[in-house]
Amino acid sequence: MEDILTLERVSKVYEPNITALDEVSFSVKRGEFLFITGPSGAGKSTLLNLIFRAEKPTSGEIYFEGRPLSSLKKKEVPFFRRKIGFVFQDFKLLENRSVFENVAISLEIQGIGEDEIRRRVLKILERLGLSGKETQPVRQLSGGEKQRVALARAIVNRPKLLLADEPTGNLDSRRTEEVMEIFEDLNAEGTTIILATHDEALYAERHRRVLVLDQGRLLNP
Repeated sequence: MEDILTLERVSKVYEPNITALDEVSFSVKRGEFLFITGPSGAGKSTLLNLIFRAEKPTSGEIYFEGRPLSSLKKKEVPFFRRKIGFVFQDFKLLENRSVFENVAISLEIQGIGEDEIRRRVLKILERLGLSGKETQPVRQLSGGEKQRVALARAIVNRPKLLLADEPTGNLDSRRTEEVMEIFEDLNAEGTTIILATHDEALYAERHRRVLVLDQGRLLNP
């Protein structure tokens, strides 16, 4: 199976001289479910941000579907991001907007018609157990519900690649298992997933490839 993502000697250094990633190289197959783990501060979030093109590497190159991300012009970045879903550690939801509005926003940006937006959003909310919450402001939701809204927003666009940064960090064990089952289902449908976590229990028995970061270095390329 072909690679959907390749990193070649990717480093990220912040001022004054803080190395977040140090010559990280690996590839991800299309349809793979990959875990990235390591202690807090290991570079997991930085790595996901670079793949999403929220930041640029200090050196090295990232290829998505064979194209180097360094070749993307600024105006091309939003189009590139349509292919990638991102479940952020801190949700990044619009607290005063409704559940429906939070999930619909990525589709509205693309200029998709109202009827199609409504159909897709209601379908994904039902799938994630959020039916009946459409008009509720996000600020009124529990942490677990916010996590599922964030996941709905990330996948409503049917991304080729889904990035998740500590997606179960605020959930109890039951909700954690529910969210992981959703990730497994999405992967079974063909979505490539990269999930960053410090929680060994998430990947211990899932028989997936696990990459370990420590102080910005990949320990098992």
